[in-house]
Amino acid sequence: MSTRSNLVAAAAAVLLSAGAQAAAPVISGTFGSGVTAGTVSAESYDHFSYGGAENWTFWTFTADFFSDVSITVTPTGGDFDPIIAVWYGIETDTANYFDFNSSSVGTVFVAGADGTPGNMFAGPGEAASLSFLNIYGNGPFVLAIADWKDNTGVGQLGYTITASVPEPATWAQLALGLGLLGGLARSRAKRA
Repeated sequence: MSTRSNLVAAAAAVLLSAGAQAAAPVISGTFGSGVTAGTVSAESYDHFSYGGAENWTFWTFTADFFSDVSITVTPTGGDFDPIIAVWYGIETDTANYFDFNSSSVGTVFVAGADGTPGNMFAGPGEAASLSFLNIYGNGPFVLAIADWKDNTGVGQLGYTITASVPEPATWAQLALGLGLLGGLARSRAKRA
């Protein structure tokens, strides 16, 4: 191999050694006739444990110890009123979505939010956001999204998971890797 080929191979190895990234998973909710009610995205997480249910109201996620965690539920309608809460540990009381009290000795209530700053249980039409510093540990957190409430009544939200979308750099790494494989195959074919 020539020096130029070695330099090209070394540069390709450096470019391909960077970790592939994907956008955070997006969880979108629907109610009624399929109108999007809100979006949940965790900005600090290792992964989500989805389970296999069709409709979710509780999610688990992990965050690095002493990392900042931000969660936002954004309504798309003016009457939608999301109420959210986070626990550290596994929340076992899933019978009542408005029960923001921990249901086991090992569960710690971290934070709750509604769309109106300063008032946890009011504020239709505004995003419910909360942020906290993870001083609890590396174990699982539970995010609960309460039922929706609007001017015509209340109801339970159903949620579906949208898969992560790879970032452009990930696609570039894939294309470069495939190009290198093609180049190697072509050079071997010329030698034969």
